[in-house]
Amino acid sequence: MREKTLFIFRHGETDWNKAGRFQGNTDIPLNETGRRQAEALRRFFAVNRVDAFMSSDLSRALETAKIAGLDHSVPLVVDRRLRETSLGQAEGLTREEIVTRMGADVLEHWAEVFPPNPDFRFPGGESKAEHLARLLEGIEDVVKKHPYERWGIASHGGAMRRLIHHLSPDMDSPVMVANGVVYEMRFDDRGLHMPDPTPKRFD
Repeated sequence: MREKTLFIFRHGETDWNKAGRFQGNTDIPLNETGRRQAEALRRFFAVNRVDAFMSSDLSRALETAKIAGLDHSVPLVVDRRLRETSLGQAEGLTREEIVTRMGADVLEHWAEVFPPNPDFRFPGGESKAEHLARLLEGIEDVVKKHPYERWGIASHGGAMRRLIHHLSPDMDSPVMVANGVVYEMRFDDRGLHMPDPTPKRFD
C-alpha cells in the first residue's frame, strides 16, 4: 500500500468546551468561536490539499469538517466510530462536579495517560482502551476502503489524545489538544503512525 497522509484535527469550540464540561457523545454544536476556528482550518486546507474528508457524526465535528472543506469540492465520509469517548454519567459535568459526585480518585484515574487499569471508565461509559480500539478500527477501515491518499479527519479532543499517546508512548504527561489544532499522521502497511508528534501551526 502506498503511504497515505492524514491531517487529524479537533473540532472547533462549543459552549460546553468554554464552560469546561465533559461532552463525550452528547451532541453539542459549535459556537461562534468554533466556527471561526473552522474557518481557519479551511485556510489550512487551502494550502495543505486533501483528496477527502472524514468526520465523526457528532455535529461539532461534522460542521467543522464541512466548513474546513468548503470550496475544496472533495468527498466527505462520516463514520460514528470517530466519535468522542462515551463518558456515561460524567457527560455534561465539570471537573469540580465530577469530584463532588464521584470522588477525586475517579477523576484522577481517568486523567492517567497509561492507566494501570485499562478497563477503567466513568459509570455507564466506555474505557480508553475500548475507545482507542474503536478509533483505530474506524480510521483504518475507511482509509483502506477508499483510494484517496490525503485525508482531513475531523475528530475530538479525547479521541486525538488516545491516538497521540498510542503512537507516541514516550509521552508520559497528558497532551493538550486545543480546539482546531491539526496533527499529521501517516498510514501504510505498518498501520497508523506519527513521524512528528508536534501540532501543525497555522493562522
